[in-house]
Amino acid sequence: MTSHELVIQFLTSIGRPDEAEFYLKLFKSESPERFAIIVVGESVMEEASEVLAADLRFLAQLQLTPIVVFGLVKPSTSGRHANTVRERLEPHVRCSIVSVEDPSHVQAVVHDGSVALLPFPESAETIDDRFDLLADLAQFLRSRKIMFLGTRSGLQTPDGTVLSLVDMTTEFEELVMPNRLPLHQQALLQQVNRLFKTIDCQTTIAVTSPLDLLRELFTSTGAGTLIRLGSSITHVTDITHVDCSRLQTLIETAFGRTLVDDFFTRPMHALYLADDYRGTAIIADTPVGKYLTKFAVDRQARGEGVGHDLWRVLYANCPQVFWRSRANNPLIAWYEQQCDGMIRDEAWHVFWRGLQPEDIPRAIDYARHAPIDFRP
Repeated sequence: MTSHELVIQFLTSIGRPDEAEFYLKLFKSESPERFAIIVVGESVMEEASEVLAADLRFLAQLQLTPIVVFGLVKPSTSGRHANTVRERLEPHVRCSIVSVEDPSHVQAVVHDGSVALLPFPESAETIDDRFDLLADLAQFLRSRKIMFLGTRSGLQTPDGTVLSLVDMTTEFEELVMPNRLPLHQQALLQQVNRLFKTIDCQTTIAVTSPLDLLRELFTSTGAGTLIRLGSSITHVTDITHVDCSRLQTLIETAFGRTLVDDFFTRPMHALYLADDYRGTAIIADTPVGKYLTKFAVDRQARGEGVGHDLWRVLYANCPQVFWRSRANNPLIAWYEQQCDGMIRDEAWHVFWRGLQPEDIPRAIDYARHAPIDFRP
């Protein structure tokens, strides 16, 4: 078995095989400098530097070369930490120590197939100065992801709950209120809020640990906290106001199946579109109530919280809704978290939320016998 196959085998052990392959192809299809910026916390270098080095060796075997930044909080140790990681990677992994103030040199190093190790300079005296340098770097490189590594994965509330997703558009103000998060995590959110004013709006930010770094990169569920700007959701009530060709491509790509010819001629109550056809929810009005006929999210967008944004808007407008899904749908587990109740049979899983008890049997019967959406 080749080293590449060994790494893929490991990745499939932490997620679905198709997910690992999908994200690997996605990362490799883009310019290498866009892959990820990994910001290493002081605690990681003190307690888990060998785990970090192992992560970087795995990524190098996949020909992925992240940009690794040291000294965000304590720049006086950044040079020493960069040298420590270089010593642990060489000679098996090519790496270079580069100035964070020279993005074009960083880009050249990564294009040459090396991991770029970037110590923050002590001349960047304040935390604001260092986050400004990080923002300039991410903007220049058009980074896909910025990852803040600590010894714990994710932002945690005082009771120990890990926040899996933070929508800065709707949740930021609440999370920086007193006692919602530890002070150092609130300080990070304040700086991330500043970052989003500079970097590409499609860039996502994650807070995780070296132990969960690969899971965060190669699974749609991730591991830790994903921080992002919320999606723009458009509410449409007339199918003629959307590009049905793009909508069809989105749905068929998401499900891997071909829609029946009359799908877009069926009555529609409402349609929700996310971020330039990256996700959709389609609602039909039935004698039983609002029926969710389709919920589809672009595969890449599944790991970015787009489904969460769609569902939030859908539920705000349709608090009583029911839907069905095949048992092999990868969203089944997520649907189970969104519903008030469900029933399983051989053909369908039927879900509902907000329905009155007396309406549930009719909703189940309707969903079981509703027209098929895809060709056999």
